[in-house]
Amino acid sequence: MLYNCPVRRASLPLVLLMSLAAALSCAGAGPASVLPPGPGPSPGASVAPRRDGDFAPGIPSQAVWDALAFRPATSVMSGTEVVKIILDRSDGSLYFLQSERWPIHYYFARRFLSRGGAPVGDERTFNRREYHDPDRRFILGTLSRYPGEVWAFELYAGDELDVNETARAFKLLQKSVFFADKLRYRPVPLAHEQDPRTRALLPVVESHELFGNITYQPLELGEAFGYLRILPTAADFDPSRLRPFDIVVLGALPEDIPVVSGVITDEIQAPLGHINVLCHNRKTPNMALRGASRRPEIAALEGKLVKLTVDARGHTLAPASQQEAERSWAQRRPSVAQTPRRDDADVGLPTLDQLDRKDIPRVGAKAAQLGLVTQLSPGRFRVPRGFALPMHHYARFLAAHGFDRRIRDLLADPTFQQDASVRAQRLADLRDAMEKADVPPETLQPLLRRMREVLPPGKVRLRSSTNAEDLPGFNGAGLYRSTRVDPADPQDVARGLRKVWSSVWLSGAHEERSWYRIDSSSVGMAILVQESVDDDAVNGVAITENPFSQGQPGYFINAQMSGGSVTGAKGNEIPEQLMIYTFEDGQGVERFSNSSRSNGKPLLGPDDIRRLSEALRAIHLSFTGDWQGMSGQAADVEFLLAGPRREVVIVQARPYHVEWTKERRWIDDQGRVIAPGAR
Repeated sequence: MLYNCPVRRASLPLVLLMSLAAALSCAGAGPASVLPPGPGPSPGASVAPRRDGDFAPGIPSQAVWDALAFRPATSVMSGTEVVKIILDRSDGSLYFLQSERWPIHYYFARRFLSRGGAPVGDERTFNRREYHDPDRRFILGTLSRYPGEVWAFELYAGDELDVNETARAFKLLQKSVFFADKLRYRPVPLAHEQDPRTRALLPVVESHELFGNITYQPLELGEAFGYLRILPTAADFDPSRLRPFDIVVLGALPEDIPVVSGVITDEIQAPLGHINVLCHNRKTPNMALRGASRRPEIAALEGKLVKLTVDARGHTLAPASQQEAERSWAQRRPSVAQTPRRDDADVGLPTLDQLDRKDIPRVGAKAAQLGLVTQLSPGRFRVPRGFALPMHHYARFLAAHGFDRRIRDLLADPTFQQDASVRAQRLADLRDAMEKADVPPETLQPLLRRMREVLPPGKVRLRSSTNAEDLPGFNGAGLYRSTRVDPADPQDVARGLRKVWSSVWLSGAHEERSWYRIDSSSVGMAILVQESVDDDAVNGVAITENPFSQGQPGYFINAQMSGGSVTGAKGNEIPEQLMIYTFEDGQGVERFSNSSRSNGKPLLGPDDIRRLSEALRAIHLSFTGDWQGMSGQAADVEFLLAGPRREVVIVQARPYHVEWTKERRWIDDQGRVIAPGAR
């Protein structure tokens, strides 16, 4: 066992460290071991390592692992412990880094492993050589301990190390760790994932095996105060009885959820599924904890006022005081009302390529933003053909049946404003009346003609597109309804129009607008009329920034097989999750989980990923102008892979904002934050 002089990095500059090392006759200006200096321990003696050193040359015991390991807040799988490793091929030395202090290989190598004739150099040169050059000096990897006591050796997603070299490094590692018989290789680089040599030469653990062991899943981080409500079955879930001051524990995932203070689910969630997207947009702390509704420590708090903290590394749930709860509630609700802009002018039935964001007051956010995407599509991806039925026709429908006056009277009625049960019933009565009313022929006949002119034969989607979504501080995703219709059946088309129009007055939509002080009297519903894509093999959602780590820009993707859903995933249905890293020196792809529907096989292959990445880059740059991917401004993109060529089809795009906690921000080697984005 190697013993070096223990020197604290933060307290001594490099020159002084080198002088001190020479004066003490230590072996060079190397990093400080986490083991105490002096003669080695006698045979059989236990060693209690400190965390004030920089590395160990091996991990002979659990105690040494504990001294080195770090639980990064940037891990997709909570509870994962990591130890960074460097294998110096020039002399065969192994360094197991104290990974809270040295989370980035380059900083350690620059500090301690540069020498005359073999300088480490600048970071860009280091990254290009040590991750891509076959004649590299270093092999840079990570040892991870995942929930379920699974130990894995991993390379970075963009690493081009040959599989044979990887196998040799793996064998060296096995000789230096106490868990050698349990160690597995997780093939992160796509080339290793697909290379048959990987499984022939190495004991492999697959991503879906690791994700299946997760017990705690933090999704939307933060803290919340509320009255704890436990709803153990789907039958117990009644959204009309939930209030913004509740923290709910859900035994089954619902399709929708009203504004609440916090969410805990028994079931693992799709990170980009509908429930978590709602929680993200509302800044509602959200987590999954297997069996939460049956845990006695949670049951003991039912009905009580509690504080929930959801952190990347763990959670707390504890009694709270009324004073701190009321202070938190007051801060959550916007103090200023918003009145969405609405333009009921008759502007015809414009096709998507004629629309952009300036048209939101006339055709709603969904149609206008997809119009912008359509202008980016040539040569990159496809957008289903479509056109907009503007707000003008919604206003005409309301006026034709007196619904406009009825809505004004409802919103002004004090009983409607103050009594939730009365409000829910009167909204239901309004929707029922709207769904039975005739559609004016001045709307229906031109619409049917336009469908024949613009759309191919087959089913048509009528998609809600309002001016009350994607507003500052109010996303509004998922509040309204869409439907499919048969364009050859005028009655079916009229049914679809009424269904979409009436969804403005869904109880959940109205309650959420009210909580966020959105003026419901100004809300209008346009409709995006679009061809239905029915030959998709994969559906998915992407966020064009890395929500887990600001310093590793990328596109986070959830994908599912046709027949399943990302946005509506429930019952522990897990999508394929992967990150396409986009920063210049670190491009690569990491798959975190496989689809629970795919029998462990990847849904997205290299060609799919390449085409999807090109589409996402174009949309991201158009929506944000952020070429680095670290501003927090991103796009939320829904996509399909369709047809025999698995063509990328973009069906929706909207703004999305990422806020990184301090532990997930971009930092330098002194632990200093160097980019904005904390909260």
